[in-house]
Amino acid sequence: MRAVAENRLRIIKGGLSIFRKRGAHFTMDDLAKEISMSKKTIYMVFSDKEELLLAMVDFVFDEIEKEEEKALKDEGLSTVERFRRILGAMPSTYIGFDFSGIIGNDSRYPNVLKRMNERLETGWERTFSVLKQGIEEGVFRPVDFTVFKLIYSAALERFLNSKELKANGIKYMDAFSSLVELLIDGLSVR
Repeated sequence: MRAVAENRLRIIKGGLSIFRKRGAHFTMDDLAKEISMSKKTIYMVFSDKEELLLAMVDFVFDEIEKEEEKALKDEGLSTVERFRRILGAMPSTYIGFDFSGIIGNDSRYPNVLKRMNERLETGWERTFSVLKQGIEEGVFRPVDFTVFKLIYSAALERFLNSKELKANGIKYMDAFSSLVELLIDGLSVR
């Protein structure tokens, strides 16, 4: 059982690594070479590429949630800095990773797009608790939480599903950082 879990993690991390190099159009042969594992072993863990992509999405979002949790527990952060860290939560392993290519507008993986959108729509409790705290402290102006969530998630979905960033020479992480700065500056009381 432990070997299966270790292989699963190794395959997911390998998938993310090969994705970084080759984009979403990597093959299972590419992955097998990347991680020095037989395709047979890969297929014993993941039945197909879509199942692997779904696991990759969940893995990245789970890692982001861990970063958010760290920010929430860090007593040395001001409310504004905590909020900035939660909104911009990205494990250091994935800084520089172009998430916009994970599926893009590729209709071959509609379930992966659906999963990404589901993950973007859930887990807002931490964000809202810090936003509420900032409003109560007077460092953020009052804002409708639903509107805030829609703006943030719509921007991220647009970044993930559009070719505009790449066409304009903008890296995903630069756009992501700009979004966080715009939102924080828009909330801050002057």
